[in-house]
Amino acid sequence: MKNKFKNKNVLIVGMGKSGQSALELLNKLNAFCYIFDDKKQVLEQYSNKNSCNVLWKIDENVVKIMDYMIISPGVSIFSEYVKLAKLFGVKVISEVELGSYFLKGKIIGITGSNGKTTTASLVYAILKQAGKSCVLCGNIGDPLTANLLPYKANYVVEMSSFQLESVDKLKVDVSAITNITQNHIDRHLNFENYKKAKYNIFKNSGRKCHLILNYDDENLKEISNQKRKFKTALISTDKEIDGYFEKNNKIFFKHGKKIKFLFDISKCKLVGKHNISNILVATAICKELGVKEKYIEKAINEFAPLAHRLQFVRDVNGVAYYNDSKSTSPDSTITAINSFDKKPVVLMLGGSDKNTNFDYLAKKIAKSDIKLVVVCGETAEKIVKSLKKAKFNEYAVANDFETAFHVASVNAESGDVVLLSPACASFDYFKSYEERGEKFEELVKGLENQKV
Repeated sequence: MKNKFKNKNVLIVGMGKSGQSALELLNKLNAFCYIFDDKKQVLEQYSNKNSCNVLWKIDENVVKIMDYMIISPGVSIFSEYVKLAKLFGVKVISEVELGSYFLKGKIIGITGSNGKTTTASLVYAILKQAGKSCVLCGNIGDPLTANLLPYKANYVVEMSSFQLESVDKLKVDVSAITNITQNHIDRHLNFENYKKAKYNIFKNSGRKCHLILNYDDENLKEISNQKRKFKTALISTDKEIDGYFEKNNKIFFKHGKKIKFLFDISKCKLVGKHNISNILVATAICKELGVKEKYIEKAINEFAPLAHRLQFVRDVNGVAYYNDSKSTSPDSTITAINSFDKKPVVLMLGGSDKNTNFDYLAKKIAKSDIKLVVVCGETAEKIVKSLKKAKFNEYAVANDFETAFHVASVNAESGDVVLLSPACASFDYFKSYEERGEKFEELVKGLENQKV
């Protein structure tokens, strides 16, 4: 693509990993770079560097001389900075879109409320198995702008709603949406804005582009029935649809009256129905890219579960401990609960608040095999209120995470599962869900009389 950033004034807002890599790329493109971050200590690191101009505040005088504003995922389109930029006609794009302008090859974009990281990792594993040149980046790992190669490659990019909400001309060659459930309402203000952000993944898709949708999801079923100028492929774990479906641990493709067996997944290490859905989405993506079934089957059956996503930690005295710290919404926790059908579960819930309603989760808990819910964190009071409303009284409230773990482990018996699946973000006690999950694993490993 023609370098439209040369000699242009570009303001980068947010100097985390995305902002840093955007700055590096823009310097190579000979843009005049300005940076801003709410954290002054971050800006101080750049005060004596020649790579950019440090701004200590953003006002009208700053914005009106800018040609572009590049925003990091942590910067909302509803922020005052973005509103000001749009008021003065400044083009606002995300770091992902910036990177997309300069890559060679195809973008495989994967989004969804749950399952996007596992699905993106599966696609990457399959492409590697097939000997394809590929990169895994975006919301998982390093930013897209830090992964631009000088030759053609398949860019498997996990895209969050935060990255997609500011899409302008981002064009994704193969886009997939795993599911849509209520999430990040604190950021997007309402569910409609959240859905719109997700749907931006195919906003600029052309005739040669592909869209993969989960037909089991009511929101996606609705948009799958709309006529589009590009090819749409569907997946389902519930029905023998025209598209990709699973039956008895076997993956099939149906077109009209013809059903083709693709491969067997009985040896796959991934647990739960939601992971079958992830496998189907990854299969559909790779088939649209022309990958042979033998490579897809081998990669899927060799794939190891990702850390903090229904990850088995160990068995201690007959109790199985699972780390699902990545579950930061009620829907993802319900998915985790459903993976342990007819097994007694001691569930650890709670964390920082994303303006979430827990009533539906509480109803599911009341109808499940949960023997005890241990609640802690900023959302504890809200969760307890929802549990009481659902007439579920088997709960305990802990003052901190370690105490919550202790209560859970003491109340678990041989044959039970202790499941950390918080349904909340981690920022009340931890810097990230990874840190929370690592703490859980540390506590498991510290239990006495371990039996692995």
